[in-house]
Amino acid sequence: MSGPGHNALTLETFLGLVGGGDFVDVVHAPAGLDIPVTAVLIHDTSTAGQAGPGDLVLAIGVRPDDADTEPLMKLLGPDITVAFKVRDDAERDQLLHLAVTHEVTVVAISTAMSWDQVHVLARRTISAAMATVADERGAPFGDLFALANSAAATLEGPVIIDDERMEVVAFSSLGDQIDEIRQQSILQRRPPKEFMAWCESTGVLPRVRQSLLPVRVVPPDGAIRLVTAIRGGTEILGYIWVAQHTRELDQHSADLLAEIARVAAVQLVRARISEDLDRRLRSDLLRSALTGRASADTVAARLGVQDVPLRLVAFVRDHAGSPGRPDERIAQRPLEDLVALRVEASQRRGAVTWCSGSIYALIPIVEDRSASDIVALANEIVGQAHRQLDTDLRAAISREFAGVADITDARRDIDRLLRLPLLDELRRVVSIEDSVAEAVMAELMEVILERPQLLQGGVAGMAVSDRDRGTDYLASLRAFFDAGGDLTAAARTLYVHRNTLKYRLTRIRDAFGVDVDDTTQRLVAELQVAVFAAHPELQAGLEATDIGPD
Repeated sequence: MSGPGHNALTLETFLGLVGGGDFVDVVHAPAGLDIPVTAVLIHDTSTAGQAGPGDLVLAIGVRPDDADTEPLMKLLGPDITVAFKVRDDAERDQLLHLAVTHEVTVVAISTAMSWDQVHVLARRTISAAMATVADERGAPFGDLFALANSAAATLEGPVIIDDERMEVVAFSSLGDQIDEIRQQSILQRRPPKEFMAWCESTGVLPRVRQSLLPVRVVPPDGAIRLVTAIRGGTEILGYIWVAQHTRELDQHSADLLAEIARVAAVQLVRARISEDLDRRLRSDLLRSALTGRASADTVAARLGVQDVPLRLVAFVRDHAGSPGRPDERIAQRPLEDLVALRVEASQRRGAVTWCSGSIYALIPIVEDRSASDIVALANEIVGQAHRQLDTDLRAAISREFAGVADITDARRDIDRLLRLPLLDELRRVVSIEDSVAEAVMAELMEVILERPQLLQGGVAGMAVSDRDRGTDYLASLRAFFDAGGDLTAAARTLYVHRNTLKYRLTRIRDAFGVDVDDTTQRLVAELQVAVFAAHPELQAGLEATDIGPD
């Protein structure tokens, strides 16, 4: 039996490290994802009763419908995690029922992952978490504020740490005197524009980027400073600044700052890894929610979107390949990163993921964010993908919905919109609100595709005639419908005389029984023609017997 320690691995972090979503996903987590994972046990009848808080129990050889499964669940609690191999949704549903009944934390392991892999990964990640120690200054890795305070005490001057974009990520708080540059840097989370412009114009910043040693900065309005780039190999990870305060910043100060920058580099790399892991975990959670395989409450809590209205945005490439192909997944990764970065820049909560060939972004609706803001963001992403990645995207935005529990319905709605053909290059981004007619049409098409008998009748006969005899009945009807029943306008789009089109419509009525002057027949025919136009493969599959009379 084991208990949680100070550096205990959480279930959330464990899931990310072992490939959460793809290989491991949460079936039920009544105590949330912050419970510790501190030891691994392989289940047998003798170890079940010994499991304690923080243990991960591997139910090797135990199936959800085995007689031993429920007794095992009864022995465990919400702060113990038990892992099962799951072959299909039916087994997952069985586990969910038992987990909810007995309030047990359960995770499902993909059959693509061996128990040996799970066991080794779990032991390694737990050992790595337990081995985390503070650096030689006593500042724990990852705590940049503690490092800033330690550096400020050593250098006897206030310290600010920026990331590679010159955004403030940490600063010392030892009660040092604050000049205007430091005050504005902390308040605005980046150095003042005037100061940065001065640094650029005087060549200070280029020298900092090129130099491996700290650079002395003497601004016209503010304290003397030393600044050095924080490097990871040849890459600049950030910058660390110290302002002169109680003592002069001399060569010894510069040497100390260079040493501190090396420590900061380790911490910034760890921070990046942590951010990447957090993004991956959020992505996995969103994918599980989209597929209906995750608890809505768990996902909402982890993403920080409880009791917040949401919108879902889907992005899809023109002429995308099969979602199941490995090269298709690789092709999507730069797009997923682009969407994630843009969404995160505008909204810290929410998540972005790839699922079945589309990229989805879950965006919380805060007080200062309107529907038009989300449309603008989607348009910017579509434009950026075209310019930078030479990729044409389309996007659809769901209506506002109350919570994660409604996400599958929102996904279904926008997926329908994206299955419709693109008719206007200027409308690559659509929303449910401004596409009501298209949304209704998409759902009707979905119903017709599920029930092909709804395509029977005269329009199907015309489709066969067009295919086998080279006639133009469907094109003529579509032009007539698109022109709103205006014979002259429709004939013009077909490059035929008005009387020719009029004769075709008469022929359609007499030969196929479709009378465009009858409102009901016209409505059904227009819908059927639209389906055949959107799905030409349906026309190829029709039998010749479907043709109307000569």
